[in-house]
Amino acid sequence: MRALLTSLTSLVLGRPLLLTLSVTALAILVASGMAQLSVTTDLRVYFSDDNPQLAALEELERKYRGNDSLFFVVQADQSIYTPACLQLVERLTESGWQLPYAFRSSSLANHRFTRSMGDTLVTRAVIEAAGDYQPADIAAVRDIVANEPGLVPALVSADGRISGVAVLLALPDNDDKAIDRTVAAARELVATIDAGDCGRIVLAGSATNSVTLGEAIRADLQSLVVLSYLAIALTLLLLLRSLSATLLIMFVISLSVAATMGVFGWLGFVLSPTAGFVPSVVLTIAVADCVHVVSNYLIELGRGRTRDAAIAESLRINLGPVTITSLTTAIGMLSLNLSDSPPYRDLGNMVAVGVGVAFILSLTLLPAVLRLLPPLRPPAYTLQLPIDAFADWLIRRQKALLYGGGALVLILASFLFRNELTEHWHDYFTEHFEIRSAIEVIDRNLGGIHRLYYDLESGVADGVTEPAYLQQLQEFSQWFESQPGVGFTSGLHDTLRSLNRAFNDDDPAFFVLPDSRAASAQFMLLYELSLPVGESLDNIVDQDRSASRLTVSLHKTDSESLLELDRRARQWLTQNAPAVAPRPGTGLDLVFANITHRNIRGLLTGTAVALVAISLLLTLALRSIRLGLVSLLPNLAPAAVAYGLWGIFGGYIDLALSVVVCMSLGIVVDDTVHFMSKYMRARRELGLDAADGIRHAFHTVGLALVITSIVLVTGFAVLAFSYFNPTRETGSLLALTIALALVIDFLVLPPLLLATARHE
Repeated sequence: MRALLTSLTSLVLGRPLLLTLSVTALAILVASGMAQLSVTTDLRVYFSDDNPQLAALEELERKYRGNDSLFFVVQADQSIYTPACLQLVERLTESGWQLPYAFRSSSLANHRFTRSMGDTLVTRAVIEAAGDYQPADIAAVRDIVANEPGLVPALVSADGRISGVAVLLALPDNDDKAIDRTVAAARELVATIDAGDCGRIVLAGSATNSVTLGEAIRADLQSLVVLSYLAIALTLLLLLRSLSATLLIMFVISLSVAATMGVFGWLGFVLSPTAGFVPSVVLTIAVADCVHVVSNYLIELGRGRTRDAAIAESLRINLGPVTITSLTTAIGMLSLNLSDSPPYRDLGNMVAVGVGVAFILSLTLLPAVLRLLPPLRPPAYTLQLPIDAFADWLIRRQKALLYGGGALVLILASFLFRNELTEHWHDYFTEHFEIRSAIEVIDRNLGGIHRLYYDLESGVADGVTEPAYLQQLQEFSQWFESQPGVGFTSGLHDTLRSLNRAFNDDDPAFFVLPDSRAASAQFMLLYELSLPVGESLDNIVDQDRSASRLTVSLHKTDSESLLELDRRARQWLTQNAPAVAPRPGTGLDLVFANITHRNIRGLLTGTAVALVAISLLLTLALRSIRLGLVSLLPNLAPAAVAYGLWGIFGGYIDLALSVVVCMSLGIVVDDTVHFMSKYMRARRELGLDAADGIRHAFHTVGLALVITSIVLVTGFAVLAFSYFNPTRETGSLLALTIALALVIDFLVLPPLLLATARHE
């Protein structure tokens, strides 16, 4: 380290212009790779290729076609049962077929119902040529909707004010822009159609969810980075009281962010939803290195040193701690590679690279530019005297702070167990996005927003026509409909009951399943022959008719409730349906529900690995096993207390919040490293006792820790202004964790050092 310091100081002071130009040019070259970056809007990027739940979903889609969809919601002011509103549904349905990659458009306009007319079976749509409807026709439509299974509340609300048009999509593989084109065309359709007296049309569906997710990323990249810049710049200006120093730091951290994103542009990365978080995180972390270098430079100038001597001393004081803090921060971020979710692995890797870039620029470009500029005017640090007085007060109250602070940490940390591991992905978007209001409308009026799918295997070809299989399918559906929160179910049994009634002169007594395998097979054949071109039963029955799909719609709930419902469903199948293989349910909702648990397990392992690595690094750096063990408390306590407070006021940990422990671990170590390094320098180099060592640490680095912590908290707190709730909550919890780290490092760590010093 000493040889590196000598070489670095010689280069900075001897060739500052060459160093400035070469480092800046290289950083700009690397940053140009940002032009190669692209953004994916596929929600499935959250899952790794070997995710078993995702594999089950993809298997289901291969058998019954994909589940990507658009959903047009028609909200009538009074009633959907008017010629104008029903005609609007017809127009949307017809236009839905024309959208890119659409393979089916479903609504009242083409929902087939079957009636018998003498010896003939007639299958027709619920509404046809609605613009010519008379009151009697409207009444007939109302009657059909009321008696036909699968319409209320799936396509029509119970109060008759809302109806939907579902468009299923066959999106091509390896074309991230396909979904954007489809949603753009759907939005253009909504914009060009005049809803008239029918209120309004809003767009929802899984495809719209995905595209809105991409828009949230771009909104964060455009707005949050700007907000972070402004907040950090104003905070630096207020605390450093130097415009030149503030502008220089902002220049260096801007290059750090740009170069970081450029690296991954050159590597061909596709930005995932979490990538909108990266620039703000790198920006915030990069500030800490720069503040330590600049603040010590200004302090040394204030003590009467020359510009060169002040730069040299700042490098000497900070090279070791900044190196260690950069390594610990990178270790914490790299531990995210044990996450089960690829976007969070990318997040960890991108921020780790950003930490490395910031480390290089803060120790080369920053001091080189300081050497080229005229000496900055040292500010009058009005906080220095209070910090020195605080150190004296702390030493006098060390026992009370140690026991009281330790007890408070334990009490607050105990509340972390109140957090439930769950996911509320229907709340990802704020009211800023139209889809949020669409989600609320669908959930309240059209049977719910969650979809579970059950691939029910009979085990033999044409097994779905067996009476025993169909009876157990119907009973399974009825069991689901009796469960809290379930809006409706739909499956093959609904179609066969309707056909049986139609074949028996529409007698309601025959609204039951056919009593023979032959009758079921005949009904299915005749029904498919009566359907228009492009429609069939292939979305609910597989090709060899050995299995059928049951769809379950649920109102808003959390992932834990979904997992528990699925567990009980499989248990019911095992106990009550011997003709049906009890396979787990699937669908994006259940895949998301499972990944939170998988991710937590991976991140707990990652945290343990990172903690061991960081503790070993600190032990080696401080050359003391005792101090390495002492450092565990201020490194673990901030996240534990933050999650405890979150347990009191929030009560849940989702996929986004689960990564905070890994992200914060490397960051909160920074304060500990800088404080303990100054403490050990006072003990070993200056020969001071423990109490004076604490005073020296507060005097030399206390103000810098306050400044960096305020800047870090400010930078992460800005993320609370995101329109994407996972980013908002993660930023808030990170800001809380870093604020707690400063409190613990100031109130608990010094008394702990004093206590352990007595046993030396």
